[in-house]
Amino acid sequence: MRQHWISLCVLLFAAIHVQAKPLLVEGNLERWEKVILQNETQYTPVMDMEQGVVIRAVSDGSASGYEYQGKINLKRTPVLQWQWSAEQTPETQKVLADGTRQTIKDFDETRVDGNDFVLRLIVSKKGFFQDVKAIHYVWSHSQPLEASWNINENNKVLVVGGGKQNPMQWQTVFRHIQKDWLALFDEKIDEIDSIILMTDSDHIQGQAIGYYGDMHTLAVQKMADNER
Repeated sequence: MRQHWISLCVLLFAAIHVQAKPLLVEGNLERWEKVILQNETQYTPVMDMEQGVVIRAVSDGSASGYEYQGKINLKRTPVLQWQWSAEQTPETQKVLADGTRQTIKDFDETRVDGNDFVLRLIVSKKGFFQDVKAIHYVWSHSQPLEASWNINENNKVLVVGGGKQNPMQWQTVFRHIQKDWLALFDEKIDEIDSIILMTDSDHIQGQAIGYYGDMHTLAVQKMADNER
C-alpha cells in the first residue's frame, strides 16, 4: 500500500509539471528576440544571492525589450508566473535656475507622456484582422495594486507590482491570463501569441533599473494573494 501511494504521488507530481512550460530560466534569453522602440535598454545577466542568475535591465531614456514569440495554449496553461524586482523606478533630472539638479519621480503613469515603468510584462494576441491587443502588467511607483487603465483601446495596463513594496524586494507574481483578459477586454481567449519584457523611461527621458527572474506558464491553479 505504501509503495502504491508513493507511486501515485510521483505520477501526480509528474502530471502537474508536464503542464508547466519554462519561458525564462536563469537569465537565458536564447529563445527571446530583441525589440527596440526607442534607443536600447541594457539587459545583462547577473548573479543574485536570492534568485540565482537574473536579468538586470538599465534604461536611460530608452524603450526596448525582449520578446518570446509562440502560441501559448491558455486552456492547458492559463497561469503566468514570474519573478521581478525594482531597484530604481523611472526618474529624471531637472536643472533649476541656480544650476542645481532636482530629481523628479512624481509623474503620472496613466498619461501618455508618463507611460514609463521600471518593470513591464506585455502579453498579446493578434485578432482576426491582424490587430494586436495586449495587457501590460507593470510595477507602478504611484498607482495601487490592481489599478488599470487604457493606453488606447487595444492596450490595457494592469498594476501587479509596486505599492508599498521596498526597492530590491523580489516579488513572485501569478496571473490567470484568461481571467485578466476577460476583465479588461470583456473577451474570452484560449491562447496568446507573444510575451515581451521591457524596462522603459523614454517618455520622461530619465533612468530606471529593474530585474527579471524566472518565468513559467502553469496549469495548476496555485494563486498568490494578488491574483484574482
